Amino acid sequence: MKLVLVTTLERLDSSVVEKLKALGYDVEVLSVRSLNPLDVREALRGVSFDYAIVPGTSPYDYSMLGGRVVKGTVSPKTLPYVLELVSPNLLSPSVQAEKAVGPNVMIEVSRRVYEDVRAEAIYAFKLGSLGVPLRPPPIIVASDVYVREGRGVDEILLESAYRYSEGADIVVLSSQPGLSKRVYLDALDRVLSLGRVVAADPASLEVLVDALDMGAHIAMSLTRSSLSEIPGRLRSKAAFVIIPEIMASWRSRVYELRRAYEEALRLGYENLILDPVVNPPVNRGLLQSFIAARELSEESRAPIMLGLNNAVEMMDVDSHASIGVLTLLAAESGVSIVMVGEESYKARGSTREAKKATIIAGVALKLDTPPKDLGYTILNLKGKSPPGGVQYKGYARFIVDNVEVDCREAFRRGEVECGSKVYEVCAPWAEDLSFPSL
Repeated sequence: MKLVLVTTLERLDSSVVEKLKALGYDVEVLSVRSLNPLDVREALRGVSFDYAIVPGTSPYDYSMLGGRVVKGTVSPKTLPYVLELVSPNLLSPSVQAEKAVGPNVMIEVSRRVYEDVRAEAIYAFKLGSLGVPLRPPPIIVASDVYVREGRGVDEILLESAYRYSEGADIVVLSSQPGLSKRVYLDALDRVLSLGRVVAADPASLEVLVDALDMGAHIAMSLTRSSLSEIPGRLRSKAAFVIIPEIMASWRSRVYELRRAYEEALRLGYENLILDPVVNPPVNRGLLQSFIAARELSEESRAPIMLGLNNAVEMMDVDSHASIGVLTLLAAESGVSIVMVGEESYKARGSTREAKKATIIAGVALKLDTPPKDLGYTILNLKGKSPPGGVQYKGYARFIVDNVEVDCREAFRRGEVECGSKVYEVCAPWAEDLSFPSL
């Protein structure tokens, strides 16, 4: 079958053509000045083809051209993955390929892309079987479990096992200041028994050294001045996360971490991770954290980590939304490890949300495409389209199973008993009815 790839680019990525040829297609690339259907028809005059595929970003409908001119994917890099699963005759002349083939196909596309992401990743080092990417994609997830007085080791073990089951690649055991050494180390010992990667983040440097002796894979939160406090025999035994001592600006963080990185190498440390530390939003400089991460990713040879908790916990925004956006910003900034927590009620489920977000970000980076219509979503409240039997009429009004519902009025009257479908479609208006009167 012969495909003609119609493009306005001066040069199409040769890997796209090679992958399509490997699938058995005869491929020709046709450069055009305009994607207007009449111009495309003129450009194709005299060209032999079975299907001509125009970019999925084209705003035009090509139905008038007889069905053999169809829309491809938003990014050309996605097209071979789609045509590995479906025939070109399932593509549409009017909508991009991602929408034409539907979410089930795109889930499989994303799964295959993510397999390639992991296979092609450049890893800075390995911790057991876990590769730590030098730069994304992929991005791995660390999940913070807080050890405090009164929280038994069995509960810590169950919580840690839950976090791994939700997608955590690393469990971070942090602790309250003044926590008994024995309590912390007993908890660490139990979590290490799960056979997964564990990071130690106790409040005491003395306890951190003991944790490394016990086999912790990562030591958290060292600074330039504390590097010399870790015994030399341990400096090549684990990975070490370095944070800045001076937080005044992104420039000071980059400067501090650059000096700390050089000092650590001089002292014999081998596996290093740099964490510029996330500030809370708006008044403390959330943006500066990402600028610092971006600068460090461009000039250092160490993986970059960001703990998203400081931002997620300091804004009254649903965690799936904040984690999704922050993870995408982390991906753009060259961050390959993100950390979340689940200590607060609001943050419940954050590990699962972060894992989804890192997969979406990894696939989008690999395909050079926006994180949209990839099959995977973090749309926990608002879907891409209404459920069956529902029509949105605008102004917070729906027809739900032939009954008209005004969401604002329904929740003011407490009519949540209308059913789960009503609650689903009215979710944006359900929680904060006082907002319009501010």
